[in-house]
Amino acid sequence: MKIQRKITQFALAMIAVTVLFSCKKKSDDPAANGGKKAKITITLSSDFKKAEGDYFDVDVAAGRSDGSSIDWLVNGVTKKGTVITVGTDDFNGGKTIVLESASNLFAGSVQFGGFEFGATPFTVDYKIEVDGKVIDQGTEKIVKDRSPVYTKSYQL
Repeated sequence: MKIQRKITQFALAMIAVTVLFSCKKKSDDPAANGGKKAKITITLSSDFKKAEGDYFDVDVAAGRSDGSSIDWLVNGVTKKGTVITVGTDDFNGGKTIVLESASNLFAGSVQFGGFEFGATPFTVDYKIEVDGKVIDQGTEKIVKDRSPVYTKSYQL
């Protein structure tokens, strides 16, 4: 799973860099210059337990129009880095994690997913917002031996 996580992080970073450096012309439009904000809310039910082998992670990456990465607020705490990951340890016992862009972003992506290895299914509630507009939201029950493994991916 560590290799899959590294591949996911690398892919998200490459997508963000590709999108950020593909611009050729500056614009006076604030939205075109990175004027949007993103908010991702993920809740796992209390049935999610690391000790039972349950697994879940969220990877988010975004940048400004000049190619620099942005910081994220994870439950109000600033996190720095090209790709921000919250995972099994953060969700253990069932928790809500809110990831908010600390500044305006030009482009970005979020990917999340996981699997149930124990006997007790858990529930994922998610909501993806850009500039206060809900892009998608939903609820999914994760059961043992689900095929394919649960994953979601969005461009911000």
